[in-house]
Amino acid sequence: MAKGIMIAASLLVLLTLFIATSSATAVKTVGGRRDIKDVGSNKEVQSLGRFAVNEHNRRLRHSGGAAAPAANDPVPVLLSFTAVASAQEQVVSGKVYYLKVIARDRSGGGDRPFDAVVIVRAWLRSKELVSFTPSPK
Repeated sequence: MAKGIMIAASLLVLLTLFIATSSATAVKTVGGRRDIKDVGSNKEVQSLGRFAVNEHNRRLRHSGGAAAPAANDPVPVLLSFTAVASAQEQVVSGKVYYLKVIARDRSGGGDRPFDAVVIVRAWLRSKELVSFTPSPK
């Protein structure tokens, strides 16, 4: 009986410690978005931004290139990745990243902001570009 009480007390202490530690650090909650800090130095986020631009360009080429963009493509030009300016993360079945990507129009335009949504499912080793649209100014 005393052994059972000791185990229960130990579990209670561990649970209390876990809750205290969790509230002191950033806890990822399923379904909630959180801002990602220091995106400029975050290699994973910058890599996802580069992926979003490359995937946009691949889809554009596959649909016939910049000369014949897909009718529903809101960005009918090839782009060069510059940087991710801001990002949010949402934990769902995998992670959804909401990225503010800065990219340059390859036909001679300047840097422009775009909103990209990328889903990462690490256990499947997959990344999917869900949307890539011009960011409102």
